[in-house]
Amino acid sequence: MNAIEDDTLLTALERRLAAALGGSTRFGRLALRWPTAARRRAADTVAFRTNDVGGYGPVPLDRSLDVTVITTRFAKIPEFARTDELKQSRLIPCADQEREELLTAPIPMDHWLTFETTVAGRSYHLHEGRWHETGPSRSGYARPTNATSPDPKPGRRVIWSSTGWAPTAQTTS
Repeated sequence: MNAIEDDTLLTALERRLAAALGGSTRFGRLALRWPTAARRRAADTVAFRTNDVGGYGPVPLDRSLDVTVITTRFAKIPEFARTDELKQSRLIPCADQEREELLTAPIPMDHWLTFETTVAGRSYHLHEGRWHETGPSRSGYARPTNATSPDPKPGRRVIWSSTGWAPTAQTTS
């Protein structure tokens, strides 16, 4: 693909993601999952700390990783601004209900989300802040999961990567 096609594709993917962030399942289902950078702290996590998401304060997310908590918040944000807000939003696992004992550095919220959609007969999957082309369309949506899950399958081609976070020596993306 040339740059113009990639920009057009990225725009289409982000529009679909923006709709899903607001709670729509028209283009696929959004799910929360443990990113690599936080996976080893999953058992110790009680709650999550977030930054001020969308100007409405922190998101009251607990260990259940209920994606409707995220979509309820993002539904308040105008659709055109949702993906930018997602890239600025951070989630931090905490070992206490008061959200004072942080278990990791802040992790971009798009690293916590998974989303799969089809554009022009090709499937694309958002995984840890990166869009992957997964091949020809297959029926169904991304399987929502709150558990830790493996990295994308080998052979998937990364077509876009979030630049909002660089891993430290102690974490990986």
